[in-house]
Amino acid sequence: MAYKISNEQIELAIEKLIKDKPEELGNCINAIYNDLEGYEAMEEYHRRHMTPSMGVITVFEKERVIKLLKILTPEIHNKVVIEIGAGVGLLALGMASIAKEVYAIEVDPAWSWSFTKILYELKQPNLTFIFGKAENMIGKLHGDVAVIVTNSGILEMKSIGKQFAPKVIMPTQFK
Repeated sequence: MAYKISNEQIELAIEKLIKDKPEELGNCINAIYNDLEGYEAMEEYHRRHMTPSMGVITVFEKERVIKLLKILTPEIHNKVVIEIGAGVGLLALGMASIAKEVYAIEVDPAWSWSFTKILYELKQPNLTFIFGKAENMIGKLHGDVAVIVTNSGILEMKSIGKQFAPKVIMPTQFK
């Protein structure tokens, strides 16, 4: 089966997405970790919203995104994708170059801070970011595929993903 985008095109797209910004992105993520460590308002936010978070970004390196996109392409090509636990949004940006539409849901607003500049420059029109609990979007969003690449609440996330799409792709499939 032929796809619109080749492996080489995926690599070029990711190169374009992060340009010479991986170090900037890494510095931003580290600054957020440092600034928010022990921050009571953040801890209270997660208690109030009942959103346990490990506070770990799983996809922020170019090589990881390229690997994931090569695996995901046959599953998401020209489909509606719902990414649960989108983190800083790098995978969502890459998937938007392959999928028909991407909805990236992230509960922790801290991660949006680190990616704002890149979003202004590169966010595609077929990509929508939603900051809040994925559970709040059940019944409002429907996709062909739910993609979940996270270390937080994997079993719960899979159960939620099944309510968005008939197919759920999890990180264990990418090892």
